[in-house]
Order: sequence, then structure tokens, then C-alpha cells
Amino acid sequence: MAGKTLTPAQLRLLFSNLELVYRSGLPLTEGFDILRANARDAVELRRMEALYQAALNGESLYQTLKHLGDLPDYALALIGIGEKTGRMEQTFASLGAYYARRDLLSQSIRSSLTYPISMLVVVVAIVVVLLTQAMPVFNQVFLQLGFQMTGLAAALMAFGSALSRYALWIIAVIVVLVAIGVFLRFIPAGKRFYAALSQSAPIARDLSLRVSTQRFTIALASLLDAGLGVDQALALAEPLVDDKRARARVGAIRRAVDEGASFITALEQSKLFPPDSLALLAVGFKTGADAESLQQVGDQIALATENRMDSLVAAIEPTLVSVMCVLVGLILLSVMLPLLGVLSGL
Repeated sequence: MAGKTLTPAQLRLLFSNLELVYRSGLPLTEGFDILRANARDAVELRRMEALYQAALNGESLYQTLKHLGDLPDYALALIGIGEKTGRMEQTFASLGAYYARRDLLSQSIRSSLTYPISMLVVVVAIVVVLLTQAMPVFNQVFLQLGFQMTGLAAALMAFGSALSRYALWIIAVIVVLVAIGVFLRFIPAGKRFYAALSQSAPIARDLSLRVSTQRFTIALASLLDAGLGVDQALALAEPLVDDKRARARVGAIRRAVDEGASFITALEQSKLFPPDSLALLAVGFKTGADAESLQQVGDQIALATENRMDSLVAAIEPTLVSVMCVLVGLILLSVMLPLLGVLSGL
């Protein structure tokens, strides 16, 4: 029954519903029966049916969810621990909060990338239209006046003609490249390729580190809130870190804790968090509000990441507009200036 891993939004909804079932005090069979009756699609109905049958037969919910095959390993590991310790309500609450933050982060990244990409497509489309539609018109004007385009105008005209001649091949190549790019997003090798690209690209390197740090922080908060110790929480949270620099620092934290260092000392040595976040975490761990302080730090990193992305978008927008104006002006001037010279000589 293994299927595609659920998205953060789907996981948030699933774990929020399961938390409500445990918090309501209803028998699990009755709670799962209500969820089964309100399933939105066949996949969700099959999942709730499996949970209902597991509760009815006294079987392990962890094994049932694992058999379904559409939950990430991190969530399954936490559910398995929650079932052993009898903290399923807290576990589902922590998982729901974790994936709610993951969903917000994903939405923020998507919304920040959509506008620049749209602007870039518009710029390319305008230039292509000018080269393939406007330049032939100017060429006809020159020919009717008994002249030919030369220099930059002739080169742009030749380029536009090549675009028109091979338009179908160019479109086919673009479609194939887009299809390959989409396909790579769904296979492990492709995900590793995109992760390596985001970690090495000059603009994305800082964002990649911030996103991985936030993901680690909110995961650690969820694990501690579910009742795990720091060493267990670190072991489960470390695989969630994608950025290689952040992963190296998280590994250093875990090794330092294993060697007997305090968690705050290990954080200070790793340089993963800025000093103001370390101060907040130190107070939180001393007062027993460790999960709450980690959640606050995660929210601070999310806000800083969002502000950083907004700043990049704000810088990209005028840059693309300037590039578009320069390209359009260059194309028009390459034909208008010679045309004016021709007309003035008549």
C-alpha cells in the first residue's frame, strides 16, 4: 500500500485530526469512524479505514501507518516513540505544529519565487516578440527604401529569423528540459542535485542555511515537546537537515552532547545560531521551557528568512525591469538610428 509521501499541508491536517481524536476522550474506534465518514478522497478513506481496523483489533497504530507507506520516516519514528511512551496526543500535537510551520515555510518560498520567475518569462517573451515580429517589419521598410540592415540590426534580424525558423525545435527542447526538471524533483538523485545547487548558488546559499536551521529547530522543538530527551531528539532531527553546512554543525552538536557537554554549550560551539537566539535558548532550557524557546527561535529564523527573501525579490524586480528596458531600447535603437539616417538623406 506504499504511496507518495504526503505534503506538509496534508500531514498537518492528518496529525491535527489525530490529535483531536486522542484529546476528545472518545474511544479510538469511534474517533476514527468519524474521520472515516468525513474522508475527502479514496486515499484518505483507505488510511482512516486502516486506522479504524487497527484500533478495533487492538493493533499497533505505528505499524499500521508504517504499512501505508506515505508518511516520512521522521514522523513514523516519533509516532513509534509516542506509542511506546503513551504520549500519542502530545506526539500528534507536536507533529501537527511541525508540519504547519513546514507548510508556511514552503508557501513563503513558493510565493517569493513565483514573481521573479514570472517577470523573467515576461522579459524573454517581449524580446522574442520584438526579434521575430517587429524586426521583419523594419527590414521590409529598409528594403522598400532600397537599403539593407547592417551591423547590430542585421545581427538581431538574423537571430530573430533563426528563432522563427527553429521555433518548434526550441519549444520542444524547452518542454523536454522542463519535463526533466519536474521529473528530477520526484527522484532522490534529482532532489540531491537541486539541494547541491541551492547550497552552492551565491544567492541561495544563505537561504539554504537558514531554511535548514529553521527545519532543525522546529523539529527539535516538536521532539522535545513530545517527551524525548535531547540526545534522542538530536538523533531524529539530524536527518532532516539538507544543507551540508548546517548538517555538519548539527552533527557537531550531537557529538558534543554524546561526549557529555551541555546542549547550550554544544550550540555555542557549533555557531549554528546567532548570539541573541542562544541567549533565548539558554533561558528556556534553564527554566524548563526548552520546546517553547526552540519554537520562538524557529519563528525568529522564519521571519528573518522571509525578510531576506522579500529583500531579494525587491532587488530582483527593478533589475529585471532595467534589463528589459535596456534590451528593448537596444533593439529599437539598432534599427531606428539607421532608419533616421536613411530618411534624412532622402
